[in-house]
Amino acid sequence: MGQGLDNLTVLEMGGGVAAAYAAKLMADLGAQVVKLEPPGGDPSRRRGPFAHGRADVETSGAHLFLNANKRSLELDGESAHAALELLAGRAQVLIHDVHPTEMAAQGLDYERLSALNAGLVMLSITPFGLSGPHRDYAAADLNLVHSGGWGWNCPGPGTDPALPPIKAFGEHALIQAGLHGAMAALGAHYAALRCGVGEHIDLAVQEVVVNLLGRHFVNYTYARWIDSRLTKPRLAPNGFFQCKDGMIYLVIVEEDQWRRLLELMGEQQWGGQEKFQGQDARCANVADLHARLEPWLAKWNARELYHELQGRRIAACLVAQFGDLLEDTHLQQRGFFREQEHPAAGRLVVPGAPYKLHKPWWELRSPAPRLGEANGELSSLLVEPGDAPATLAPAQASALAPAVPGDAPSALPLAGVRVLDFTWYWAGPHGTLMLAHLGAEVIKVESPNRLDIMRRFSNTAHDMEPGMNRVGSFNQLGQSKLSFAVNLSHPEGKHLVKELAGRSDVVTSNFSTGVMERLGFGAEALHAINPELIVAELSGFGQDGPCKDYIGYGQAIVPLAGISAQTGYPGGPPAEVAIAYGDPNGGIYMAYAVVAALVARARHGGGQVIDVSLWESTICSAYEGWMNHALGLPPHPPMGNHDLQWAPHNCYRCAGEDQWISIAVTREEQWRSLCLEMGQPALAEDARFRDARARKAHEDELDALLAAWCAGQERWALTRRLQAVGVAAFPSLSTKEVDEDAHLNARNFLGRVPHPEVGVRSHAGIPWQLARRPNGVRTHAPLMDQHTDKVCREVLGMDDGEIARLRKAGVLG
Repeated sequence: MGQGLDNLTVLEMGGGVAAAYAAKLMADLGAQVVKLEPPGGDPSRRRGPFAHGRADVETSGAHLFLNANKRSLELDGESAHAALELLAGRAQVLIHDVHPTEMAAQGLDYERLSALNAGLVMLSITPFGLSGPHRDYAAADLNLVHSGGWGWNCPGPGTDPALPPIKAFGEHALIQAGLHGAMAALGAHYAALRCGVGEHIDLAVQEVVVNLLGRHFVNYTYARWIDSRLTKPRLAPNGFFQCKDGMIYLVIVEEDQWRRLLELMGEQQWGGQEKFQGQDARCANVADLHARLEPWLAKWNARELYHELQGRRIAACLVAQFGDLLEDTHLQQRGFFREQEHPAAGRLVVPGAPYKLHKPWWELRSPAPRLGEANGELSSLLVEPGDAPATLAPAQASALAPAVPGDAPSALPLAGVRVLDFTWYWAGPHGTLMLAHLGAEVIKVESPNRLDIMRRFSNTAHDMEPGMNRVGSFNQLGQSKLSFAVNLSHPEGKHLVKELAGRSDVVTSNFSTGVMERLGFGAEALHAINPELIVAELSGFGQDGPCKDYIGYGQAIVPLAGISAQTGYPGGPPAEVAIAYGDPNGGIYMAYAVVAALVARARHGGGQVIDVSLWESTICSAYEGWMNHALGLPPHPPMGNHDLQWAPHNCYRCAGEDQWISIAVTREEQWRSLCLEMGQPALAEDARFRDARARKAHEDELDALLAAWCAGQERWALTRRLQAVGVAAFPSLSTKEVDEDAHLNARNFLGRVPHPEVGVRSHAGIPWQLARRPNGVRTHAPLMDQHTDKVCREVLGMDDGEIARLRKAGVLG
């Protein structure tokens, strides 16, 4: 019996973080991945940090993390083209992040390659996609974070307006592109297993970043709020607080949490004052509020306070350094960290899986490969596609309806897959949104008596009365889903849900630990109904371990995962990353694991149980900081927009109020072009700036020169000038500007499906385009109860009389 993604054959090209991470996700589940590298190796081998403190293409931390479980070919010229044709003919998935302007020269012509292998799926990860006016623009992670609106909001409310918008520490735009791309590519492979027709996926990193904004984007398109780092806070208390031996991050979302905090403090008297009653009042008096909190918090040991607050269901987390994580009892008991021995780097402790699997497919089978170690095996690398299943396993086929839409070559990749969706708020719904974008039928289980929190948000359409169908946050995450309203406190309601589970492929949830079991829908009970089910459970801290019942809000998970301690302005304190990053990050890991389980079931049969922890999955996305610790180096301080290796790499003020441009130089030819464009060609020969190491050592001087040059220039005109000579530059866009962006609109990215109550509003759409299958958001987010009758008729086989009886009995609606 096969396991996971074994016998899935993957070819990787390009050398960037995005393609490497997409391929790593598949390799870790058993796929055979061959990495095609240029002479000298791909850029991750020179990224660092380095083991033993010296540059070595075998011991770069980025390489060690991104490329475990892979094989390496080092080829150039004709030999590289010949290897590409040979291996693309054998592979089932080809992943690359080669820039659009270089694809043809590297032989990445999908029509030619698919003629050799009809079932081939090619994933092209590029900064701005393969079409549109910015198609040929250069971009580093910095530019992509700012192009998608994330940077504009960072580092969180209340920033000094003299300081620029910044990025979170790490390369999260590229990591997320790899994660979203891996999910889409596996989805397309799932379709190819069913119909034999492959796919070319055009994934734009900018669009992935916009998808991470969640409520921040629709705050503008619905409520006309333009969120930014200058915005006043909407939650209080909310932020970083100093304790005796460290810091905690505390956020109060619900009023009962506020009351429990006052009870713990023994300060109900001042806490009961009118100016502290409700979020609006506390935000208006936040300075007074924090002045009262800070002395009390400062008396505590940080870790002791973290556990005391969480024990009272108050959302608080440590502001952790990566070294703190290795000592954490919860992560230890869940077996999160893994050891690996590398022949050049030695013993390493690295993050484990971003999810726990009941069938343990995830494994570190081999360390990152030496450069070109598989060159002598080229003729035998990758199994032939014919050696792997070309059709669905019998168990999977029998679990589906007789007429499976996904069998048609023109159907969306997950057409015919049914997802029974119990998720709410942000993390889970983001994951099931991506499954819906891939074509799955996502049935959202709802009740008007216990609304999804997103249906209760305040970002309702600004020009009409509020209502649960008019909330931007829900309508963003609910695109292309169905609403099934049922009373789960009624025995017949529970029976209906069990009937649906028996007719579904996937069940997802993100309630607090134990809620699904108490409802009677735990993984064991669901598998008793349908052994082929894929059950995905998402929570802050996972389904087991001493902290499993802790509150895991996405914004609080970020400091606990080590990111906040390294995010912020140089010389300043830890900072928020502005979006509740742990939520969409955890959601997309859940979606990826679900699609991987669907592929495994198609190949081998059998269900799966997926346990996604927001905490663990966020640590996995923060690989740069972790590998720095794993290699014995001190933690990085906050560095704003600066990079560990490259300079210039920052945001610079331009003409106009709060107008900024991001500029990143990652190659020597870009530096020379920038100097010429500045009218200062001599800078390229200046000893302070003559190479990347010198520029990094004199970064402050370099920033001052660029700040003076950019000041007074119009940022878009400057962007076009710099991009024309190959320099990566892009404005830092607000959510309003994202909505109006000519490139995103030319690619029809912004989902503007008419809605029966709010009309046409912009939403973040699908961050990939398919060459052979339909594109675009299929339907608007559902009205409450909109599809209950449809599901009863078409899925459960009820007639109108039975539906009417159940409605009258209070079971439905």
